[in-house]
Amino acid sequence: MSLFSELKRRNVIRVGAAYMVVAWLIIQVAETIFPLFALGDGPARLVVIILAIGFVPTLIISWVFEFTAQGLMREDEIAPDQTITPRTAKRLDRTIIVGLVLALGYFAFDKFVLGPSRDLELVQATTEALIEHGKSETVDKSIAVLAFADLSPEGDQGYFSDGISEELLNVLSRIPSLRVAARTSSFLFKDENRDIIDIGQQLNVTHVLEGSVRKAGSQLRITAQLIDASNGFRLWSDNYDRELANIFAVQDEISAAIVNALKEHLGLQVAAAPRVIATAITEAHEAYLRGRYLVVQRNGASIAGAIREFEKAITLDPEYALAHAELAMAVRLLTGFDDDLTVTESVAWAAPHAELAMALDSSLAEAHAATGFVLWTMDRENLEEALAQFEQAIQINPNYSIVHTWMGGLLERDFGRYKEGLIASETALRLDPLSGPANYNYIMSLIYRNRLDEADREIETFASINPGAAGLARFYRISMGGKWANFIPGVLDGLLLDMEHPIATNAAAWHFAVIGLEKEALAFSKSPQLAVLRALGKPEDAITTAQARLAEEPESFNARRELGLALASAGDYVRARPILEQAWQRSGGRVNRLFKFDHAAALIDIRRAAGEEAKVGELIAAINDDVRRFREAGIIRKRQCCSVDYEEGLAAYLAGERERSLALIAKGLEDGYFIPPREAYLQVLYDDPGFAPIKASQEARQKRERDRFLDIVCTDNPYATVWQPEEGTCEQFAATIGN
Repeated sequence: MSLFSELKRRNVIRVGAAYMVVAWLIIQVAETIFPLFALGDGPARLVVIILAIGFVPTLIISWVFEFTAQGLMREDEIAPDQTITPRTAKRLDRTIIVGLVLALGYFAFDKFVLGPSRDLELVQATTEALIEHGKSETVDKSIAVLAFADLSPEGDQGYFSDGISEELLNVLSRIPSLRVAARTSSFLFKDENRDIIDIGQQLNVTHVLEGSVRKAGSQLRITAQLIDASNGFRLWSDNYDRELANIFAVQDEISAAIVNALKEHLGLQVAAAPRVIATAITEAHEAYLRGRYLVVQRNGASIAGAIREFEKAITLDPEYALAHAELAMAVRLLTGFDDDLTVTESVAWAAPHAELAMALDSSLAEAHAATGFVLWTMDRENLEEALAQFEQAIQINPNYSIVHTWMGGLLERDFGRYKEGLIASETALRLDPLSGPANYNYIMSLIYRNRLDEADREIETFASINPGAAGLARFYRISMGGKWANFIPGVLDGLLLDMEHPIATNAAAWHFAVIGLEKEALAFSKSPQLAVLRALGKPEDAITTAQARLAEEPESFNARRELGLALASAGDYVRARPILEQAWQRSGGRVNRLFKFDHAAALIDIRRAAGEEAKVGELIAAINDDVRRFREAGIIRKRQCCSVDYEEGLAAYLAGERERSLALIAKGLEDGYFIPPREAYLQVLYDDPGFAPIKASQEARQKRERDRFLDIVCTDNPYATVWQPEEGTCEQFAATIGN
């Protein structure tokens, strides 16, 4: 007889199978029950070990012995006619079957009843563990440096105390692992007796540094203290009495002490505090501090004053790299407030100082920021380099909030990288939560994405920080959806409060144009904008204006490009083509702020008129790619300049998709886009019978909005002290109403 047959006869195989089935059931029950008694994994492991150890002895016993009516007997002592192994086999078979049924039942119960609940608990436990791990790994290491109080006898050293605070802030900003609230936000609490805990919450920081400066002659006393913003407890403080000649050494000393305190309480991984960057000449340094004090006030007079102070600092110390960088940026900022300073003139003024700052100290974040700022507006051929300079500035100083703001504008407007632009803008707002530009840009990004409820909430919060900029954002918000007349009263309200702003003025002129008030539109701004002239259907006047601007700034890419569009709008394709072709090449084959979709549409018609249909496809593809990037970023509109639906519809029309295009163009009109009435390159669209109802709808909206506005200002004009309708406007309106 073979060994296998003998194993079967003696039921060794059946005993082994039964043992394994029963052992599996015991293990599963143990794993389920033991945790209920908080026994942990040890007892369950012990059960497994015992069962494993018992397996081999059980097989040996089943081979050597047999259970009989007389009890356990050795197999070789039992006569063949007395063996009961067949009956034992049947009982073992039943045991195996019952065990398998129980095992399958338990498996089903575990999978479909216990499993989901257990998995949920596991997910929750894992999530909680990850959250706790994340908290331990990404502790918010953040600080705000408040404006140090001026305790000088005459109280006239505010610029100096602010400068000390800002330079300490700049030192801390260069520590990569530390988030530092920007100056514009933290200094808003100057001269306010605000609770530190409240300040910490508003600035979203965990620590606050505050102090005071007392300057009397050449004697200087600086007091500084580091406070836990969660509870207001002071973590560190010290006083410094020094001679003014040693101010830079004092700043280095304070910075080192602060960093050491932060290392102790936040676990900062930094070997030492970055050194204060300064000049060896105290008078130059003071002039620089006065310049910084003025430039952050962001108005025409203060920026002009800041420029004079920076120039004084450079006169005293021609190798003062920081003063050169700040002067370059201040000059570029001045173009937004001084209509007599052209972009070309400001670039010619600023560029040498940016270059010298880089040559003197390329490790300065300000030097890279100034270089990028100049390149951004220089000639539109150096945008990649401008972006690289901004990125380098942020690498040196990750907390440089205004550079994040500039980079967001560059990415979004010039590169058409809308999603990345939003991320940069959000970063700027996180670093500078009370900043006017950061808040305004973020609110406008919400409006562009039709997230209007969120925009409303942000505007209300922003109004307490910067009423003027918040008002401008609100004007855009309430004029969405073609409610053009809503914008103008908002700007006029600002004039009543003496809050005139060039951007608001130009935008109001455009809104006057789209509601059909030509005289008001031309009179409202100092010089007519090309967009206003095109909205009024005056392409010839747009050409004259564009030529005059190009004569003023012959090197300006923007002026030349806009002349090309004005010529195309008037049907002068011969002169328009070389300008638009050059702009297309300089755009890198992309539709963005350098080469907008209407420039592309004009060039498409120009090429078609020349019989060059094969050259049309790349332009249509570029418009569609711009639409794709808009859609991916969630944007549906961009102020008054464009509607994504209209842009896609125009591309479709130019590609021959008539039905789809007209539906999209109509949708863009519903969203508030204004279609210029006299563009030669759109004549085919104007002549299409399907466009007639779209045109009629726009004209009806134009009249409705005009009447709604005139009904306010022609009866009891609430803006009479700052603005009046042009002569004849109200009389014509009255006659229209009478008829």
